[in-house]
Amino acid sequence: MTAFIRGFLADNCNQCGKCLAGCHYGDFTATQARVVMQKITAGPQWVPELAGCIRCGKCDYRCPDDARPGSLMRECFEYRRRADGGIPSSMAYAINGMAAEGWSANFFRDVYKGLGAADKKILNDWAAPKKSKDLLFVGCTDRMMPAAVESSKVLRNAAKFGGPDDCCGVWAIQAGLLEEGFRIGERLINRLKENRFDRLIVGCGHCQKVLTRILPETFGLTVPFPIISIYEYFLERIETGSARVTRPLKTDAAISDPCFGYENGAAYLEVVRRLAAAIGLSVSELPHNREDALCCGYGGLFNDGRIARVVTTAAVKRRDLAAAGKKHVVSYCPGCHLLVHYFQPGYKSHYLLEDVLSALGDPVAAPFSIFYRRLARPRMAWNLLKVSPSALRLSNISSPSCEIHPDARHD
Repeated sequence: MTAFIRGFLADNCNQCGKCLAGCHYGDFTATQARVVMQKITAGPQWVPELAGCIRCGKCDYRCPDDARPGSLMRECFEYRRRADGGIPSSMAYAINGMAAEGWSANFFRDVYKGLGAADKKILNDWAAPKKSKDLLFVGCTDRMMPAAVESSKVLRNAAKFGGPDDCCGVWAIQAGLLEEGFRIGERLINRLKENRFDRLIVGCGHCQKVLTRILPETFGLTVPFPIISIYEYFLERIETGSARVTRPLKTDAAISDPCFGYENGAAYLEVVRRLAAAIGLSVSELPHNREDALCCGYGGLFNDGRIARVVTTAAVKRRDLAAAGKKHVVSYCPGCHLLVHYFQPGYKSHYLLEDVLSALGDPVAAPFSIFYRRLARPRMAWNLLKVSPSALRLSNISSPSCEIHPDARHD
């Protein structure tokens, strides 16, 4: 076992069960929640009662004693992965950052390989170390449509960085592969250290959560540089007059907070809302937002690898969208944007990054919503076909459909 610390603060926990009793993805009475917490705090273990858990982290805010039960849930899923002897191939395919260890195929790398020559050149340039006052780390998902970021005049003073296998490790961690997540995160820190910069701008909120919370709190890894979000950077530019809103959006929308919003802090949540207002968006809150935000659905994949779990998780979110009464939904997570766009018919999804670029005069020629065109590439179609039996599996508990080493290799 790799020697790293765990994020759960066992000494703070009194097994009251309040963290689980309010879970949106589990059906716990107060008594059942206390019993489950008594079991898993006696010694981290997998228990069937956690079958609905998607590690959204919202149990952290419900905990009255700041014991960080969200970290405990991830650790319990680590025991599930060990008991299964592997992970579903559909789940393994969705995890980036493990090419260095022989996981030669994954969804993100297949998308990168299917890019056109101009986009591939952008990624090749981003993969090389840089020297800049501000360094923008572009996350795995935003690298799938790189032209908008690369051509942005607002972002011209920030050097861009992020190669095909540079990943924070969030999806390995969410899948219960904590040791793999540790190694992915450690590799990313070392790769970032190859650059010379004063401040790191993080484009993805999941990456920011991992770099600022999970790596230091769960894995004991020190991140030796200041970090701000890309949205904080945009707002800073607008408020200092370095960037100007030339095309305000004038759209009334519900703002959808992703799982990582609350974990990145209250200041992060406020920056997003101030930025949305600055570019002309009039945003209202969903019934469950901020510290109690609901998952878009993607987190459901890292429960047992089934698309059905994604659909049922997204259905919980859909009830929130209906209650908000808005047809426009703005997300600041690219995954949330895609899930709303493809899984929530009847709603117009906006990706805040694209909206900001557009409002500041940077046209987005190829919006993220045309992402589906990437799925038609032969390599991706073949790999998706290979993992489809796992993704369509009908059982509730995943079977060891692939070994973590080495059978998680899909080529």
